[in-house]
Amino acid sequence: MPVDPRMTRYGPALRALHWLTAIAVFTAFGVTYLEQFFARGTPARGMVWWVHISVGLLLIALVAVRIPVRIFGRNPPASTQISRPVAIASHIVHGLLYLALIATLALGVYLAFLRGNAVSFFSLFTIPSPIAVNRDLGKQVQEIHELMANAVIVLALLHGAAAVLHHVVLKDDVLKRMLPERLAP
Repeated sequence: MPVDPRMTRYGPALRALHWLTAIAVFTAFGVTYLEQFFARGTPARGMVWWVHISVGLLLIALVAVRIPVRIFGRNPPASTQISRPVAIASHIVHGLLYLALIATLALGVYLAFLRGNAVSFFSLFTIPSPIAVNRDLGKQVQEIHELMANAVIVLALLHGAAAVLHHVVLKDDVLKRMLPERLAP
Protein backbone atom coordinates (compact mmCIF):
# COMPACT_ATOMS: atom_id res chain seq x y z
CA MET A 1 0.00 0.00 0.00
CA PRO A 2 1.75 3.12 -1.20
CA VAL A 3 1.70 5.73 1.55
CA ASP A 4 1.74 9.38 0.57
CA PRO A 5 2.93 11.44 3.55
CA ARG A 6 1.35 14.55 2.00
CA MET A 7 -2.14 13.04 2.33
CA THR A 8 -4.17 13.63 5.47
CA ARG A 9 -7.31 11.80 4.34
CA TYR A 10 -8.24 8.91 2.08
CA GLY A 11 -8.79 9.64 -1.59
CA PRO A 12 -12.26 10.21 -3.04
CA ALA A 13 -12.44 6.77 -4.70
CA LEU A 14 -11.67 4.88 -1.50
CA ARG A 15 -14.01 7.08 0.53
CA ALA A 16 -16.84 6.46 -1.95
CA LEU A 17 -16.17 2.72 -2.00
CA HIS A 18 -16.09 2.66 1.81
CA TRP A 19 -19.51 4.29 2.20
CA LEU A 20 -21.09 2.37 -0.70
CA THR A 21 -19.85 -0.86 0.87
CA ALA A 22 -21.28 0.10 4.27
CA ILE A 23 -24.67 0.97 2.75
CA ALA A 24 -24.73 -2.26 0.74
CA VAL A 25 -23.73 -4.42 3.74
CA PHE A 26 -26.49 -3.04 5.93
CA THR A 27 -29.02 -3.21 3.08
CA ALA A 28 -28.23 -6.85 2.27
CA PHE A 29 -28.38 -7.76 5.96
CA GLY A 30 -31.44 -5.69 6.81
CA VAL A 31 -33.61 -6.77 3.90
CA THR A 32 -33.50 -10.39 5.10
CA TYR A 33 -35.63 -9.40 8.09
CA LEU A 34 -38.48 -8.53 5.70
CA GLU A 35 -38.81 -12.21 4.76
CA GLN A 36 -40.91 -12.95 7.84
CA PHE A 37 -43.70 -10.66 6.63
CA PHE A 38 -44.38 -12.69 3.49
CA ALA A 39 -45.56 -16.27 2.99
CA ARG A 40 -43.17 -18.77 1.47
CA GLY A 41 -43.46 -18.88 -2.31
CA THR A 42 -45.05 -15.43 -2.70
CA PRO A 43 -43.69 -12.86 -5.16
CA ALA A 44 -43.04 -10.41 -2.31
CA ARG A 45 -40.87 -12.93 -0.47
CA GLY A 46 -39.08 -13.70 -3.72
CA MET A 47 -38.44 -9.96 -4.10
CA VAL A 48 -36.76 -9.88 -0.69
CA TRP A 49 -34.29 -12.55 -1.78
CA TRP A 50 -33.88 -10.97 -5.24
CA VAL A 51 -32.81 -7.72 -3.54
CA HIS A 52 -30.60 -9.59 -1.05
CA ILE A 53 -28.79 -11.50 -3.80
CA SER A 54 -28.55 -8.48 -6.11
CA VAL A 55 -27.03 -6.33 -3.36
CA GLY A 56 -24.71 -9.24 -2.50
CA LEU A 57 -23.48 -9.29 -6.10
CA LEU A 58 -23.05 -5.52 -5.95
CA LEU A 59 -20.94 -6.04 -2.83
CA ILE A 60 -18.77 -8.54 -4.69
CA ALA A 61 -18.13 -5.88 -7.35
CA LEU A 62 -17.44 -3.19 -4.74
CA VAL A 63 -14.99 -5.42 -2.85
CA ALA A 64 -13.34 -6.49 -6.12
CA VAL A 65 -12.69 -2.83 -6.92
CA ARG A 66 -12.01 -1.70 -3.36
CA ILE A 67 -9.22 -4.14 -2.54
CA PRO A 68 -6.95 -3.13 -5.47
CA VAL A 69 -7.70 0.56 -4.85
CA ARG A 70 -6.72 0.08 -1.20
CA ILE A 71 -3.61 -1.99 -1.98
CA PHE A 72 -2.28 -0.11 -5.02
CA GLY A 73 -3.73 3.36 -4.55
CA ARG A 74 -2.11 6.17 -2.64
CA ASN A 75 -3.10 6.21 1.02
CA PRO A 76 -2.44 8.61 3.86
CA PRO A 77 -0.10 7.47 6.61
CA ALA A 78 -1.65 6.35 9.88
CA SER A 79 -3.07 9.24 11.82
CA THR A 80 -0.48 10.92 14.02
CA GLN A 81 -3.23 11.43 16.58
CA ILE A 82 -3.53 7.73 17.49
CA SER A 83 -1.11 5.42 19.26
CA ARG A 84 0.71 2.55 17.56
CA PRO A 85 -1.37 -0.13 19.40
CA VAL A 86 -4.59 1.59 18.26
CA ALA A 87 -3.30 1.72 14.67
CA ILE A 88 -2.47 -2.01 14.84
CA ALA A 89 -5.91 -2.82 16.28
CA SER A 90 -7.47 -0.80 13.46
CA HIS A 91 -5.56 -2.79 10.83
CA ILE A 92 -6.62 -6.06 12.46
CA VAL A 93 -10.30 -5.09 12.48
CA HIS A 94 -10.10 -3.92 8.86
CA GLY A 95 -8.47 -7.21 7.86
CA LEU A 96 -11.11 -9.22 9.71
CA LEU A 97 -13.85 -7.17 8.07
CA TYR A 98 -12.45 -7.88 4.60
CA LEU A 99 -12.04 -11.60 5.33
CA ALA A 100 -15.50 -11.97 6.86
CA LEU A 101 -17.09 -10.00 4.03
CA ILE A 102 -15.37 -12.04 1.32
CA ALA A 103 -16.28 -15.32 3.06
CA THR A 104 -19.90 -14.22 3.51
CA LEU A 105 -20.24 -13.23 -0.14
CA ALA A 106 -18.65 -16.42 -1.45
CA LEU A 107 -20.81 -18.55 0.83
CA GLY A 108 -23.93 -16.66 -0.27
CA VAL A 109 -23.34 -17.38 -3.94
CA TYR A 110 -22.42 -20.99 -3.16
CA LEU A 111 -25.61 -21.33 -1.11
CA ALA A 112 -27.78 -20.06 -3.96
CA PHE A 113 -26.10 -22.51 -6.32
CA LEU A 114 -26.51 -25.42 -3.87
CA ARG A 115 -30.22 -24.66 -3.82
CA GLY A 116 -30.28 -24.81 -7.61
CA ASN A 117 -30.94 -21.10 -7.92
CA ALA A 118 -29.48 -18.78 -10.48
CA VAL A 119 -28.18 -15.50 -9.10
CA SER A 120 -29.49 -12.34 -10.72
CA PHE A 121 -28.03 -8.86 -10.53
CA PHE A 122 -31.14 -6.65 -10.45
CA SER A 123 -32.39 -8.64 -13.48
CA LEU A 124 -29.63 -7.13 -15.64
CA PHE A 125 -27.87 -10.46 -15.92
CA THR A 126 -28.27 -13.90 -14.43
CA ILE A 127 -25.67 -16.52 -13.57
CA PRO A 128 -27.12 -20.04 -13.65
CA SER A 129 -26.05 -22.54 -11.04
CA PRO A 130 -23.00 -24.47 -12.27
CA ILE A 131 -23.32 -27.17 -9.57
CA ALA A 132 -25.78 -29.89 -8.66
CA VAL A 133 -28.50 -29.19 -6.11
CA ASN A 134 -27.57 -30.36 -2.62
CA ARG A 135 -30.11 -29.14 -0.08
CA ASP A 136 -28.45 -30.93 2.87
CA LEU A 137 -25.13 -29.23 2.24
CA GLY A 138 -27.07 -26.05 1.50
CA LYS A 139 -28.50 -26.04 5.04
CA GLN A 140 -25.00 -26.29 6.50
CA VAL A 141 -23.67 -23.56 4.20
CA GLN A 142 -26.66 -21.37 5.11
CA GLU A 143 -25.77 -21.61 8.81
CA ILE A 144 -22.16 -20.62 8.12
CA HIS A 145 -23.28 -17.83 5.75
CA GLU A 146 -25.56 -16.43 8.46
CA LEU A 147 -22.84 -16.72 11.10
CA MET A 148 -20.37 -14.90 8.87
CA ALA A 149 -22.95 -12.21 8.02
CA ASN A 150 -23.50 -11.65 11.74
CA ALA A 151 -19.72 -11.39 12.19
CA VAL A 152 -19.55 -8.76 9.42
CA ILE A 153 -22.30 -6.74 11.11
CA VAL A 154 -20.67 -6.98 14.55
CA LEU A 155 -17.28 -5.96 13.16
CA ALA A 156 -18.84 -3.13 11.13
CA LEU A 157 -20.70 -1.84 14.19
CA LEU A 158 -17.51 -1.99 16.27
CA HIS A 159 -15.66 -0.21 13.49
CA GLY A 160 -18.33 2.49 13.32
CA ALA A 161 -18.52 2.85 17.10
CA ALA A 162 -14.76 3.26 17.30
CA ALA A 163 -14.87 5.95 14.59
CA VAL A 164 -17.59 7.84 16.47
CA LEU A 165 -15.66 7.46 19.74
CA HIS A 166 -12.58 8.91 18.08
CA HIS A 167 -14.60 11.80 16.68
CA VAL A 168 -16.81 12.66 19.66
CA VAL A 169 -14.74 11.67 22.70
CA LEU A 170 -11.12 11.70 21.60
CA LYS A 171 -11.69 14.51 19.08
CA ASP A 172 -9.04 13.25 16.68
CA ASP A 173 -9.04 13.06 12.88
CA VAL A 174 -9.80 9.34 12.44
CA LEU A 175 -13.38 9.74 11.20
CA LYS A 176 -12.67 12.93 9.25
CA ARG A 177 -10.16 11.04 7.11
CA MET A 178 -13.00 8.95 5.64
CA LEU A 179 -15.81 11.52 5.51
CA PRO A 180 -16.71 13.41 2.33
CA GLU A 181 -14.93 16.76 2.05
CA ARG A 182 -18.12 18.78 2.55
CA LEU A 183 -18.73 17.05 5.91
CA ALA A 184 -15.16 17.26 7.17
CA PRO A 185 -13.30 20.10 5.45
